[in-house]
Amino acid sequence: MSRLTGTDPVNRCGPLAAAMLIAALPGLALAQAESLQEAFSDGEVSGNLRAYHNIRDAHGSDANHTFALGGSLHTETAPWSGVSAGATFYTSNGLGLQYEERSRRNANLPDDVDVLGEAWMQYEGAGNRLRAGRLKVDTPFSNPSDAFLIPITYEALSVANTAIDGLELSGHYLRRIKNRPDDAFERIGQFALDRYGVVDDSDKGAWIAGARYQPAERQWQAWAMALPDLFTLYYVRMDTPLADWRGLAFDLGVQGLYGDDAGDALADRINARGGGLQLSLSRNATTLALAWNRFWEDADAYGRGALPMPFSYSTGPLFTNSMTQTLENSAAGQAYKISLKQSFSPRWSGQVSYARYQRLGAVDTDEADLDISYAFGGGLEGLSLRLRVGVIGSDQADARFVEVRPQLQYVF
Repeated sequence: MSRLTGTDPVNRCGPLAAAMLIAALPGLALAQAESLQEAFSDGEVSGNLRAYHNIRDAHGSDANHTFALGGSLHTETAPWSGVSAGATFYTSNGLGLQYEERSRRNANLPDDVDVLGEAWMQYEGAGNRLRAGRLKVDTPFSNPSDAFLIPITYEALSVANTAIDGLELSGHYLRRIKNRPDDAFERIGQFALDRYGVVDDSDKGAWIAGARYQPAERQWQAWAMALPDLFTLYYVRMDTPLADWRGLAFDLGVQGLYGDDAGDALADRINARGGGLQLSLSRNATTLALAWNRFWEDADAYGRGALPMPFSYSTGPLFTNSMTQTLENSAAGQAYKISLKQSFSPRWSGQVSYARYQRLGAVDTDEADLDISYAFGGGLEGLSLRLRVGVIGSDQADARFVEVRPQLQYVF
């Protein structure tokens, strides 16, 4: 058994986040608005409108189409004595064009959802920021996964410190989560149990603590997440330039991940040990990247050594993630990916990639992706079109499909 005994996971991550919270309180008095009235009158309003059509054509069956129109409206006050507030309303509507059969829809494009996804208060100054309420969290273990109409948001407490040049420390306590297609928040622990098919009850939240450090061109980051009675996860990453040769810039990324069961281990025994490498070659507006990830086998652990990632989908930190696939939450094994990104002009860009997933005790798959974006100008400034196409192959015919995701967005 690889469990770290004698230490509760909350006590491993909790004190770090709590210490950062306490450290953030003194000296927060950076006033930008002269009065409370100015805090509102000098505030800002922003948002986006999105039209999204998802087509999935699976081998041996009719294609499924899901359309939805939606977007967000965000308002935020100017800081007054270091205090500000913000809120974001999200909506998604199928306009009566979706299938009556829910099994034939993409659940991430809900037919009728209106939700106040963000509503937070913030206190900021002297290199510290404290934010509480409904908010977005962006870490390797939890992020907005904002690929459709409505992102993932949390009821959370978040603190960050940037007082030291090049160093950012952050801590987060996640209490409840609103998944992308949902219009309500639910308990973090219960969400994780339900995702892993565990019949139990949990009202415990999650702790996340992390550090990012970039003194010069080299970047470092380290993270830890604790879900009491489920598991703890650890992540480290280093990115560094290697050399310039004949107009080519070589960059290297290295990452390591470890997961261990905790407390009552309600999600079964966890023993995830993995790592990854990514080599990038860039010249002008062209970047070629080669990536590899691997998780070593433990036949007695969850997914034979798989990495559990309860709050992300294909938006986790692995170098080899594709539009629809990842090694996370699946099985131990390895993946390879090659991608080519090209910026054709300030408005046109595109990327093609191919990834192969070799899972132990599970079906091997592959995915070829195309991602093209165009930003309009002139009187249509703020309007953009994005087309994503994924061709997913498998050793089993019934697991093959093609997914097409066109999206029209206007940002204001």
